[in-house]
Amino acid sequence: MNGDRAKSTIINRLLRSTVSNYIGRFVGLVTWILLTPFILHQLDQSLFGLWVLVGSVVAFGSLLDFGIAGAVTKYVSEYQAQGQIDQAKKLIATALYLYFALGLVVILASIAIAPIFPRLFNVSAEHKETAVWLVLLSGLGMGLAIPSTSTKAVLSGLQRFDLMNLLSVITTLLSAGFTVIVLLSGGGVIGLVSVTIAVNLLVQIPAIRFIHRIAPELHFGLARPSRKMLWTVTSFSSSLFLVHVGGQLETKTDEIVIGAFLPVNAVTPYNLARKLSTLPQLMAEQFLSLLLPLASELHAENNRGRLRSLYIISTRVTLGTFLAIGISLVVLAGPILTIWIGEEFAKYAYLVFILTLASFIDIPTWPAGFVLQGIGRHRFTAVMALCSGIANLILSLILVQHLGLTGVALGTLIPTAIICLGFILPYAIRVIGVTVQQMYKYVFLPVFVPVIPAGLVTYLLRELFAPASILLTLLIAAAGSLVYLTLYLRAESCEFEKTLFRDMVAKMFSYARNIRKGSKEGGY
Repeated sequence: MNGDRAKSTIINRLLRSTVSNYIGRFVGLVTWILLTPFILHQLDQSLFGLWVLVGSVVAFGSLLDFGIAGAVTKYVSEYQAQGQIDQAKKLIATALYLYFALGLVVILASIAIAPIFPRLFNVSAEHKETAVWLVLLSGLGMGLAIPSTSTKAVLSGLQRFDLMNLLSVITTLLSAGFTVIVLLSGGGVIGLVSVTIAVNLLVQIPAIRFIHRIAPELHFGLARPSRKMLWTVTSFSSSLFLVHVGGQLETKTDEIVIGAFLPVNAVTPYNLARKLSTLPQLMAEQFLSLLLPLASELHAENNRGRLRSLYIISTRVTLGTFLAIGISLVVLAGPILTIWIGEEFAKYAYLVFILTLASFIDIPTWPAGFVLQGIGRHRFTAVMALCSGIANLILSLILVQHLGLTGVALGTLIPTAIICLGFILPYAIRVIGVTVQQMYKYVFLPVFVPVIPAGLVTYLLRELFAPASILLTLLIAAAGSLVYLTLYLRAESCEFEKTLFRDMVAKMFSYARNIRKGSKEGGY
């Protein structure tokens, strides 16, 4: 009976958090899709490429987070589950002091790099001064963003993903509105970066108020730090730091390599293709963000059986979500780029395919990574992530000189396939205690069986209707996704997903009935 109640509690928590995650991500994606062509038109391809290039370089400043956010999330969740509130308060205070110091380092580093930035990359003479100011402002923004991460980490540890996503929606809408105003007023790329800084600071006000309201006992703020907690944070976060370094090398160095060896405007089509290829990953990771606090809680309760089930289910859901979107994206990449940005960008559809394949190979390591973080067994995967990132950089540097943008994309795909399939997945399966037979039966079989029918339907509809409008393209993509999901949910092993789907539909109808009932009682 207790087991059923515990399972029901986890499902309800996952349901609430997953729905809020998808709402937040949907708002973000729609805003990004609408804003990207507008920003590109306002800035032109060269300035857009420079903006992306500077952002990719400055993004390495986020490495000075050193994985502290992951440590805060893990230990806040564990201490809350164990009732150790004083420990949680000391941990948060220690993390805040670390964050402020590291943020200052980022700002000072950007001041040092800004004057030499134009000489390091193929920045045209007319944009050199703009590049210097971009680096300075972006560095300031990153330095302020690092301490701001603490509020999100605490909310994640408290498993209040609904509030996190509310903040995300507020940030997205404010940024979008001010971006349009600034660009139409002639603020240019400098105004664009300034908007991001201002909005990120503004959103910290409701974030801190949320924490004080739902967990007033934590006393979120600059209390006295603890030397013991400094060791607790850094000992856990050091491995996460390696993961973040590897991730940055994989996701941010491509544009830097292109900016160093090719004209800056070549950054634009590659960046657009890469961002498009991350759409399936962005939707799939909404479920993943729940795993670290859940895994930490289960580990604290020493519940290995439910931990294994969590890993199997999360891997299957992640892969299924990715493929439901990814198949349609790859088949329709050409029409999507044409309608979204312009016909001249359709020729880069092959980049979407290569980079989507790389993301697909990488995505099953994410559930493994979160579960291993939750049980403190993530050091090996951290080293492997770093190796993958370094190999990505080296291979991209070699191939870009011979194959151009294709070489950079292959520099991402090849090391990702070798490291993820050859090292990380086998290690995760062994440590978590799942057999290869279980992975085949409960993960790979239900996930891969629908691929060919869904891909074939999408391809035939594309050839039959030759989509030239957003509506028709979306309908064809939806048809392919529907075929995939229908076959996926018919699998015998997908009972969790069926239960989650039924509960979601039931709660939506219940919510609608309550609204209708309230309207009638209110006389509307």
